[in-house]
Amino acid sequence: MHKVIISLVILVLLIPLVSSSFADTVQIIIMRGSADKQVSRTYSPPTTNALVGETIEWMNGDQVTHSVTSGTPDNPESRFDSGPIGLGQSFRYTITTDDIGVIHFYDKTYPWMVGTLNVQSTQTGYKIINNVGADAGDGKTTFNLQYASPKDIVSAVVDPKDKSVTFTLVGKVNSSSTLVLNLPTGLINGPFLGIQLDGQFIKNFTIESQSGINVVKIPITPLTEQVSIVGSSVVPEFGPIAGMILVVSIITTIIVARFRLVHKQV
Repeated sequence: MHKVIISLVILVLLIPLVSSSFADTVQIIIMRGSADKQVSRTYSPPTTNALVGETIEWMNGDQVTHSVTSGTPDNPESRFDSGPIGLGQSFRYTITTDDIGVIHFYDKTYPWMVGTLNVQSTQTGYKIINNVGADAGDGKTTFNLQYASPKDIVSAVVDPKDKSVTFTLVGKVNSSSTLVLNLPTGLINGPFLGIQLDGQFIKNFTIESQSGINVVKIPITPLTEQVSIVGSSVVPEFGPIAGMILVVSIITTIIVARFRLVHKQV
C-alpha cells in the first residue's frame, strides 16, 4: 500500500512540471538520480542551443533539491543563480544579447552536474518563425526557427508519421531565390530522406551540419508555396516530462492491480 501512495505522490508532484511550459521556452530537465555521482546523464539535454530572447527553464525531475549556477565549479559567474529548486519546481532565465556565446552551468551541491548553453543571436537578414513543433507530440517541445528567404513562412506543420516538417510560404517575388532553413536537430534530424517543393522531390539542395543545427539551402521559384523536409526523426511524440509521467502512471497501475489481486486472494 505504501508503494501505491508513493507512486501517486510522485505523479501529483510531476503534474506542475507539465503545466509550467511557456512559449519561446527551452526546457532542460534535471534528471532523476542526478545526485548520484556515478550517473552519467544529469541534464537533458546536456548541451542546449538557444536564441537571444528565449527563456531557459530548468525543471527538477529528481527526488532531491538542486540548484543551477552559471559558470563552472572552479569559476562561477554572476549571470544567474537559481537558489534551491525543489522537486516539481523550476528556474527560468531569459537570454539577452550579453549572453551570446557559450555559457556553462552547474549545481553547487552536486558539482559533477555540469551543462552548456550555446547562445546565438538572430542572424542579419534572417527571420524567425516561432513555436515550431507545437502541433506535435505533447506540444511542450517547440523551437524558434531561423530562416532566410524573400518569401515569408506563415506556418510549419510537423507530421510525426511521415517524419516531416512542411513549411508554407507566401509573398510575391519576381525571380528565383534560395530558402535557407536553420533546422534544429531536436525538431527534425538527418539523414534527410528527401525535400519536396509543392509535392515534387528535388535533388539540388545542400545541407551543412553545425552544432545542433542543420543548415539547409533550397532553391525556390516565384511560384513555390510549400517546402517539405523529410528526416529520419522529428520532435518526439512525448516530451521528457510527459514520458516521466507516463512511466509513473504505468508503474502506479501495475502496483494497484497487484494490491487488489493480493487482497482478493486473502
